[in-house]
Amino acid sequence: MYQVVLELGSRKVHVISEHPSKEEALDQYIKLVEANKGSPITTNGKYTIRKKPE
Repeated sequence: MYQVVLELGSRKVHVISEHPSKEEALDQYIKLVEANKGSPITTNGKYTIRKKPE
């Protein structure tokens, strides 16, 4: 399971969505970055993909 998250600082993250495959998570990540003028960095943090913690 993979998550698309918004990193809000060194330890805080906001989970945007969860996907069973990395490819699906990447599709969602690309949509978010394109909606943000092509940048993964926002005023609140940064979009990333991570493997769901156990």
